[in-house]
Formats: sequence, structure tokens, C-alpha cells
Amino acid sequence: MSKQPAKSADKQLKDIKKMVARQPNNAQYRRTLGALLTDKGKLDEAKSELEEAIRLKSDDFEAYSVLGKVLYNMGDYNKAITCLEKSLAIKPGFHKSEHYLSYLLYNSNKPKEALAHIEEACKQQPRHPGYLVTHGNILEALHRYEEAAEQFKKSLAIESDKYYAWNNLGNIYKQLGKMEDALYYYSQAFKVNPQSDIAYSNKITTLHYIPSLSLEEITKECRAWDDYFNKSAPVRVEAQDKSADKKLRIGLISDGFRRHPVGYMITSVIEEIANYHYELFFYPTNYDYDSLTERLQKTATKWKEIKPLGVEQTENLIREDQIDILIDLAGHNSGNRMLAIAKEPAPIIMKWVGGLINTTGVKAIDYLISDHVETPSGVDDHYVENLIRLPDDYICYNPPGYAPNVAALPAAKNGYITFGCFNNPTKINPEIVAAWSDILLAVPNSRFFLKGMQFSSEELKKRVTKLFEECGVPEEQLIIEGPSAHKQLLESYHRVDIALDPWPYSGGLTTCEALLMGVPVITMPGPTFAGRHSASHLVNAGLGELVVDTWEEYRQRAIGLASDLESLSIIRKGLRQQLLDSPVCDATRFARHLNTALRAAWQRYCEGKRPAALAFDQDGEAYFDGDTQPVEVLCSEPVRHHKQKGFSWELLGKIIVIDNSCKLIREDRFNRLRQVNAFGFVAFDPASRVDNPAQFEGSDDVQVLPHAVLGDGQPATLHACLEPTFSSTLEPFPPEQQHGANPQGAKVLVKLPINTIALDSIDGLESLDWLILDELSEATVILENGEKALKETLVIQVRIAFQPTHQRQPNLAEIQHWMARHGFRFYRFNDQQHLSHLPKSVFAEKRQATELQSADAIFLPSHERMAELNDNQRTKLAFLLHTVYGIKDMAYELLAEVDEEKAEGYLIEERVIEATKEKQGSELAELPDEELTLNVTF
Repeated sequence: MSKQPAKSADKQLKDIKKMVARQPNNAQYRRTLGALLTDKGKLDEAKSELEEAIRLKSDDFEAYSVLGKVLYNMGDYNKAITCLEKSLAIKPGFHKSEHYLSYLLYNSNKPKEALAHIEEACKQQPRHPGYLVTHGNILEALHRYEEAAEQFKKSLAIESDKYYAWNNLGNIYKQLGKMEDALYYYSQAFKVNPQSDIAYSNKITTLHYIPSLSLEEITKECRAWDDYFNKSAPVRVEAQDKSADKKLRIGLISDGFRRHPVGYMITSVIEEIANYHYELFFYPTNYDYDSLTERLQKTATKWKEIKPLGVEQTENLIREDQIDILIDLAGHNSGNRMLAIAKEPAPIIMKWVGGLINTTGVKAIDYLISDHVETPSGVDDHYVENLIRLPDDYICYNPPGYAPNVAALPAAKNGYITFGCFNNPTKINPEIVAAWSDILLAVPNSRFFLKGMQFSSEELKKRVTKLFEECGVPEEQLIIEGPSAHKQLLESYHRVDIALDPWPYSGGLTTCEALLMGVPVITMPGPTFAGRHSASHLVNAGLGELVVDTWEEYRQRAIGLASDLESLSIIRKGLRQQLLDSPVCDATRFARHLNTALRAAWQRYCEGKRPAALAFDQDGEAYFDGDTQPVEVLCSEPVRHHKQKGFSWELLGKIIVIDNSCKLIREDRFNRLRQVNAFGFVAFDPASRVDNPAQFEGSDDVQVLPHAVLGDGQPATLHACLEPTFSSTLEPFPPEQQHGANPQGAKVLVKLPINTIALDSIDGLESLDWLILDELSEATVILENGEKALKETLVIQVRIAFQPTHQRQPNLAEIQHWMARHGFRFYRFNDQQHLSHLPKSVFAEKRQATELQSADAIFLPSHERMAELNDNQRTKLAFLLHTVYGIKDMAYELLAEVDEEKAEGYLIEERVIEATKEKQGSELAELPDEELTLNVTF
């Protein structure tokens, strides 16, 4: 429907209401009224009219189409999809439904599914400028940059006075590293629409990638934001209750509450800070959902998606929620709500992770959370915000649970050094290429591995290759790869010896990931906050020697590391643990300091004082600028023991776990399970695969038994293989019979005697709740020698190899037979791994893998045994299923047999069901560096 002048639209609405009043059973009138109400933003009324139109005429495909749009804008994504699919079922190819369905799928990070629908819409309406823009956005999300640019240009040829096509074309050129072109298109977007804050935000972020610009020039553009978009003087919200020790309402805005740099940098801290005296209100600007989203939602007092909300609606929501401290986690990046924040809808406003590359330029923001490395003394005048300098890093990295183990130094096998940079290729420019080339030319036979999603573009590959060739580095020394799934990205560090940070825009999450994978990173800080991310992470991980001040130092540090493979190998082996043990990953420590910062700012507000810079010393004491005494913080301790939740687990005694071959202990989730303080672990480590077993000495919850394995109690033989993952008491098939990625790894280097221990012979084992068996031991022998120990066991997990690599590996049929005879039943497979028959040259995201290679078979007590469990056993099993496997339905059923009301509280806690109004009282209320540009869709 074409846009009408305001009076004309109001008159149309008035006229159609009269027509509906005269003919209330006319479906077309109802639908038209619904469409006009939608355009006016009156979504509840529009929904009612459209549903009535459908009731009157069940095959009204246009009504279904508009209703889909309404439901999406109301936040009901699934019902919106259903409506649009119904519209297309009635009228296949209806262009409006095809377009809007593609739009919904695109905005839900499903570009592959969206593509077919937008192609059909464009086929029906080839000159619709809005459809062409959506087509371009989807192609960009699929990394088909040149094709996306073509769609945007087609749209501009038809309708050149709309800023979104100009803006999105700027994004394409930015992705391809053509910064001057990007700035031109952003300027055109701003020229067409001087109120386009999106185009201006994109311009601000782009400036930080350009080496020739000074800090002063960039800061000037950032500060100009207020001049353009905040000319009126907003009225700051005043807190109704200014009690210094009250429970504070913290609001958080971001599109990164997921597997995203923001998610990886805040989630563990948010889980900790939720234990202090706060209520957390999340305002995500998208509908994405993954494991990090789930973790964050569990801390939320309120979770409200604000993607469809305009500036005024967002501002009003924050005011209505009576937020005390509003924290922005978007900056000028995708999903930002800077216009709403500028309206000052909270007493205190802060900026933290997420697009944190410089001052925001938004004077409404009182504080910016930083540290002493990101913002060294003397830079305060470059910020409109007051700086909060934490004593450690300004972020807290939360590594993914699926991170691969650190591999051996690749140079030891390759015979040459491989440097690498997996940063956003947008950060590559002639100056940094010249610095990298100097290093490559100085290190004989070295390679440089570049990886990033934009390298799907052949044009970008050629441009980057040419930059290196102009510096004397031939193409043969370069490895350039496009995108892959995150786990595969991390695995790619197995091919990198040393990472080189870009400049002037450094790595953030990328640097943490390199360190996690054992790869040291060399950085030279840039002029802005964006240029000092790596420096902060390295210094706080105890690697300050990798932060240099000049290009010559940068070069010498790289050459020095490359020349000593023995030291580089030692660094690689210890780097992950050094990172995990450092403040960079210490969520408890970070939360304590963040609580101090939040409380200090609030107490200052309650005293009627203006915001001021706040700095921490290394003892964790915080001082406001000009004060000689540290802030005495109220509510300084976590309140876990005071918090009244709608549900809590009550276990009598710990859950005892026996882990054969230390499978669980070697997983990253082990530390999280250990922190729950509900488990006692006994682990057998026959092949010495546990890093630093001494860390568990003296522990009261973990016992590691080296060079021993479960069995029948008789001596056995350990086949130590070239690749440790093949080492086993089972004899591996020879390399020519292996079908995995590294068949030579099965070569046996030496055979060693090893002791086996029968389960039934373990003294002092009061109970055994969870048994974990790997695929590299004789599981049936272990089970047959553990009948007494396993009588009361709640979960048995056995790894099944469907593509055998060793003789006598666990066979599913044999295992099931034993289980059935001893009171267990097969429940499900977990952690399934599939084998792909496509060539390795196929990108990971397109590399279909269909043949089941291995899986954990999960066995629970039989139905007869389940009925005999006592309440504590049922609760333990429910806790185990919930915590370890994410199984909520069976957990609920078990809890319901103990206490139905408690089980309902569990469902409410897990947001499976909504609490009734009677239960929504005060007690219930206690309950993922790569910077993204903003796209605009018609």
C-alpha cells in the first residue's frame, strides 16, 4: 500500500471504519481496516480486524499476509511464519507474502531459507525497489557481496531518493575493504535522509578502520552525533526511590544476547551479577535464540524483544519498567537504539561491551566501562562519557563448550612457520599488509593464513593478494579461506603457529579465541579504543610482552617467536590454561568489580552528585575523580543464600560420577559442572590425556587415577598411538582400515602394561549415580564386572562407534542386551557425530554429513526400576538430565512424582510455561568482536 499524506491516511481510516460499521460481515472491509491500522501502528486493533476478516473469509490470502506482518511486529515470530505460509498455500507466489516471509527469515538469521522466497517475489515484481533491497540484504548475509551490490544498484536506479539502498551499498563496500567507497555511499544515504542515524552510525564505525585518520579526527565525528540527532533538550528520568541500598533495576540493550562477541564477553558475568542485589531487564533487538540466550534468559526478571519497536515505544518501555541503570551493549552497531537512549529514559546510563570502539558521542550516556589499558590516563577528554576503569580487562571471556583441544605446534610437522589472522577482513589495509609482509620476507618459507567470511568474495581475495604481491610476497605464501562454522573456525587454529593482530582496528573476541587455541597474538595498539582490544586481553592474560609500541618491535617479536620452535611449543601447550586462569575469564572477580561500579554510580546519584570518572586500583578499591577515599559500597556481597526463587534444586548428597578415560574432564563444560558443587568425580586417565592433573591434588570433588582404566581387574596392554586419541587398551585397526580424518594417527608406537580396575572392587564407593564409558575400552567387560556397583545407578552413558576404529569396540546390540538384563532401558543418543562423503574442498557449512560415525547412548533405569526410586533419587536424576543433557520433559516428570507444585515451579523457572498472575508475586520477580554494520530493509 502506497504511503499517503497524514490527513489522507486519517480520512481513509475514518471512512473504512464507517463502512465496517455499516457492513460488519464484509471481509474485504475488515481486511482493509486491518491494513490501515497496521500502517498506523495500532497492532492490537489491526490483529482483531484481520482475524475477523479471516473468520468471515477463510481463504483471504491477503488478510493472512497482513496478519503475518502484524504478528511479527508484535513479537510472535512463529505465528507470523504460519500466517504467511497459509497465505502462500492459498495463493502460491503471492509476492507480498513471499517478500515478507523472506524478510522474517532473513531477520532470524535464516538467509538460505529466505532466498527462494525473495527470488519469487522479485520474479513477480522485478522493479519493486524494496524487494530488491531485501534481495540484496539476503545475498549479503550469504556472503555473495558482488551480487548483493547489483541488487542495491538496481533499486537505486528505480528509486534513488530512499536512503536504505545507499546505506546498504555502503555496507557492501565496507565488507570488501573499500572504505572510501563505503563512506561515499553512507554520505549519500545521509544526504538523501539527514535524519538517518543508521547511515551516520555506519560512517562512524567505518572511520575506525582507516589508518590515515587521527584520533582527533575520528573523535570529532563521533561527538557530532548529538549535533545531528539530539538537538532538543531531553528531560532525564528521575528515580522514584533513591534509596542507596535498594534492589536496582538494570536494563540491558543489545542484539548480541547470543553466540556473538557480546554474548561471549558478558554471559558468565551476567550469571554472577544476577546473584547480587539486582533485577535484570533484557531488551534484545532481535529474535535469535541459542545456548547463550538460554543462559541469559535464566537470569532475567524480564525479557522483552524490542526489534519492532520505534524510538518512542522503546523509550516509553524503559521508562515504564522504571530502570535505574540502563546499559547499552550495541554502540553504533547493528540493532542499536541510540536515538531512544538519547532521550535519557533512565536515571543513569552506561556503555559497555558491543560496538565499544570509541566514545559514542551520545551525551546522554553518563559512564563508559573500560580498563586501564583500553583507556590509559590522559584520554578522558576524548570521551563524552565518564570513564570507569576496571582493575582488569573490561570484558570477561566465556569460551564455548565445544572448543577443540589444543593441537601440537604445526611448524614442528610442517617445517615452516604459519602466521595467521582470523579477524574481520575489513581490518586489512595497505599499512598492515606492509608490516605483515616484512615479517613474511624475514622468516624463510613462512606462510600467512587469512580467514574470514568476506573471503567468499573472489574480488576481495584478489585485492588482498595484490596488496601482498606489491610488498614482495607471492600468492604461494598465502592461505586465504572463507567462512566456516564456529567450531571449525577454532579448529583452523591447529594450522597457525603465531597470530598477527591487524591495525589500526585490533582483534577482540578473535584474540581471546587464538589464545584459547594456544596461539600467541602480537599486537600494536591503535589510536582509538578499537585499536586496544587485543592489548587489554593480552596484558590481563599475563602476556604483556606481546604488546609492542612500534612496527620494528612488532616485526622483531614475530621473528623472535618464529625462530624458537621449542619455546613456541611450550607456550602453545600452556596458553589455554593461562588464559582460563587469568582475570580475562574470571567471572566471579569481574562481577565483584562490576557490582562496585554499578553501586558506586548509583550511590553518587542518590547523593545528588553529577557523574564522575571512576578508577579502580589493583586491590579492587574504587575512587571517583578528585576523591582521596575509596567508595564505601553498600550491597557488596552476592545474595545467593537470600534469593527467593520460584524453584530451587534440593539434593541430599553429591552425584557420584565415574568417568572412564577422562572424557568429561577434558571437556570445557567440566568446569561449569564442577562450579555447581553437586558432583563428585572419579576419573581414569589411561593415556595421560588430562592436562596438568596436579591441579586436582587435594581436591575434595575430583580424583584422577593416571595410567589406570576400568576393566576386569586383570593386567592389560595400552596401545600408545601416533595420535593420542587412538591410544587404547583395544588394538586399533591398521591405518589402511581407518576412515577418519587422520588414519596415520592409528599407528601403534609402543605397547605398555596397564592395570584395570573392576567397578565392583572399588572400596569406599558409597554410590555410583552416573557412569561414563568411552568407545576405547571393552564396555561389556566393565559392565559385567560392575553389576553390584551399578544396581542403583541412575544414568549410564556409553560411547558407540558405528564406524569402528579398534577391535572389540562397544557394540550397541551387545550393550543394549546387557542393559535390558540389568534394569536399564535405552533413552536416546547424544552428541552424534556424522561422517561426510563430500570432498574436503567443500565449505564446512555446505558439507553435508549423513553417515552416523559415533554417538553417546544414554541408558536410564527401566520403567520398573524408575517406579521404585526414592524421592532423592528422582530429584538427582532430574537434576542430572537437566544439567548435563538439557532434558526438561523427563526432568519435569520425575519432579512431578516428588512434588507437583515444585515441578510446576521448575517449568516456570525454565520458561517452558508462564506463571499465573497469582504466582507472579515478589518472590517470582527475584528470579556470544567482529563489529557489525547496520542494514536497512524496506
